[in-house]
Amino acid sequence: MSGLKRKEEEIGLVDLDTEQAEDGRKERAAFRQAKAQKQKAARMAIAAMVAGGLSLILLGTFVFHISLITAGFVVVIEAVIAAALNNSPFWVHVVIMALQVVMGFFLKHILFLVLAAAYYFLLLLSVKLLEVEG
Repeated sequence: MSGLKRKEEEIGLVDLDTEQAEDGRKERAAFRQAKAQKQKAARMAIAAMVAGGLSLILLGTFVFHISLITAGFVVVIEAVIAAALNNSPFWVHVVIMALQVVMGFFLKHILFLVLAAAYYFLLLLSVKLLEVEG
């Protein structure tokens, strides 16, 4: 604090306690706003994971006529792989998605496994969002 501010406070022109209180309120408001944004991002990431998984299971079951157990198993495997390889380089994720497409070609369910690769990408984005915001 400068000497001029102290003199101004002594003669009653400025109240430094009020300025400090206002700064404290601004900091608390900024902290609450940042916390609210983090919570919103976390809710959005979890909602994307759940919605993507449910849509992949429903599409696999009703459109591609894949059993419910198999479609659910694919969703769980995708989540496990995305969580396990979270901090891997980008090229590893690209290779995994390419392998999924190749497996779909050989298993005659290419469109389903392309959607599974897209779900894997969605999971990666959600996990990174949770990691950055958390």
